[in-house]
Amino acid sequence: MRLGGRTTARVRRGLLAAAVVTVFAVTAVAVAAPLLRDRSQQRLERRAEREVTAIAQRARGELLADPAAGEADLRRAAERVDGVEVLAVEGGAQRREAGVRLLFRVRVAKTAASVFGWQRATTERCFAQLVRPGTGPAALERVPCPA
Repeated sequence: MRLGGRTTARVRRGLLAAAVVTVFAVTAVAVAAPLLRDRSQQRLERRAEREVTAIAQRARGELLADPAAGEADLRRAAERVDGVEVLAVEGGAQRREAGVRLLFRVRVAKTAASVFGWQRATTERCFAQLVRPGTGPAALERVPCPA
């Protein structure tokens, strides 16, 4: 009888230890899962931001390839780059010496599968580029997007 009582006590202690470990594991997963999901979403947003910058640089390269081109040609050159929408072209005969200023928007939507399902990040930024014939290239400016 005594042997049976000890075995029962050992089993009870083992079950209690397993229950405690299970409670701690469930608590740890419940706390860590939202943190990991946020980190995964932030990583996806950073990738979208880098892609927006890369597309804007590609559009800048297209614009500066022929600085003597007219407004319509510069608009078409920028719009040929995927993800670029030209918002405004400022220039004309009176500004020819100053150059042509293009305002364009770059949009990127990224999706990725994760442990938590599909995640999506959409990034939109606006840029301005001044194109002047005969002078060095102007820097690409990040500007606020119009409403």
